[in-house]
Amino acid sequence: MASKSEGPQPRRWKKSLFRVHNRPTHWSSEDTPIPARRDQLQARRWRRATQPPNDVAPPSAKFAKYNIEPAGPNYDADVYEQHLTHADWTKEDTDRLVATYRDCNGKWPVIVDHYESERRRTMEELKARFYSLLNILLALGTPISSMGGPEWGLYEILRSFEPAKEASRKRLAEGHMQRRQEEVDEETVLLGELQRIMLHQVTLDSEREDLRRRLDHPQANSNSYPYSTSQSLTQLWQQLLAADRAKKSQRLRPTGNSSYDGQGFATDNPISARPNASVPDSSNRRNVRESLPSATTPQSALPVDLSKAELSKYGVVTGQDKLPSGVTFASDRLSKPRIAKSTLQTDKIAAILTHAGVPDLIPLPTPAVVESFDAVMTTVHTLLDLRKLAEKEEQELRVRQAETS
Repeated sequence: MASKSEGPQPRRWKKSLFRVHNRPTHWSSEDTPIPARRDQLQARRWRRATQPPNDVAPPSAKFAKYNIEPAGPNYDADVYEQHLTHADWTKEDTDRLVATYRDCNGKWPVIVDHYESERRRTMEELKARFYSLLNILLALGTPISSMGGPEWGLYEILRSFEPAKEASRKRLAEGHMQRRQEEVDEETVLLGELQRIMLHQVTLDSEREDLRRRLDHPQANSNSYPYSTSQSLTQLWQQLLAADRAKKSQRLRPTGNSSYDGQGFATDNPISARPNASVPDSSNRRNVRESLPSATTPQSALPVDLSKAELSKYGVVTGQDKLPSGVTFASDRLSKPRIAKSTLQTDKIAAILTHAGVPDLIPLPTPAVVESFDAVMTTVHTLLDLRKLAEKEEQELRVRQAETS
């Protein structure tokens, strides 16, 4: 037998056996006063007919504790005449501003809209006048020397208000909000480029710091006091030489002096310790040993391979200058003499060098250039001393002339 409909049949819900049949509740409308209103305005609200009128407080009563009137400046006519007078403000305008502030609960956009005066004033002008009143009254009530932390902070905020800066900030914010999409996209691109530059600068600074750390002279962790005498150094050399002879690949070579190398080291050949090394004859070994510089040979007795002409040609310089510890540059000898103890003396030296045609940066501080610069600086210092002496003589001459006249 065919069904009446091919679609799904709706389900029929059975009534609950536990359903309670209640009668409808009656409600009544009544007028309720609003405690926060000062104009005695009443609101109409609904209440159950079975509920007593005073059983539940009105909804606005819960928020009555938040109805706090803003505390404005309080002053009288004498205080106003002594401390609160202003060239652009009369007492009537000031009283109207304080009253409007209290009526509008300190909302400055509403205050500007409700403030009525013969002269149209901006929000910044109203704020500046109101804050100046509070600032002066706060200083009169509590001296600055007796103010605490919160009072001093409020005093600084009120005193530092600037109407021109506030107006400029608002114009800038308004212009920022009215930008076109092209300007926003351009600013986004510029900010991305600035971020890339800053990241590149950070990376460059870290690489420079790493380079300075690598070039810095390492400090010795151990104390070298035990090896400060010649006897202790001789003992250290003998210990190192004995330890080196016990190795397969020897790196140290005896000096040939038994007083330094100890017994048994002066005539031994370190090359013969190798099993597969080719051993030269004794005459060649003696010639090689005699040709090597010993530890006792002075530096001036060593042979010089280059002549004076070759030394000048190749730029080889043998200096006896005592260099400080750490990294030093030859350009320091060209920059440090320019700086004197006083700024006035440094300016005088710079003026003389500029007049003489000496550049601030000398690109190649060769020994000849450094020597010529030292000669120039000697002349500069002599010139400064003579100038100082001449000024002293001129001063004494003027004093003498003033005494005789």
